[in-house]
Amino acid sequence: MRGLEERRRRRPERIDLGDEALSIRWQDGRESRYDLQDLRMRCPCAICRQKRGEPHGPQLVAAELPVVTTEELTPTSEARGFDPVGRYGIRIHWADGHEDGIYTFEMLRGLDA
Repeated sequence: MRGLEERRRRRPERIDLGDEALSIRWQDGRESRYDLQDLRMRCPCAICRQKRGEPHGPQLVAAELPVVTTEELTPTSEARGFDPVGRYGIRIHWADGHEDGIYTFEMLRGLDA
């Protein structure tokens, strides 16, 4: 029961999308701010992970992984909005039409550790 209570406290209470950042106030009182360009560079969808050279699926191996360069991003990494995905994450709608990545709350919280 204790693990369930901890997960509930680590869920968002409020999510705000600004011009340059995504802000989250968590139920445990912590406040996090994520730069949109950084979030775009970390898009968790399979296509973006492949572009970054991240292993996925059965090929998962420990290795130093390259990062998407700013030349591969939209010029501003502008976000048009977001939608909740179940109780575990959000899908960001990027201005260039990309919206495949699901940013889990666990991932976002981990980025702000």
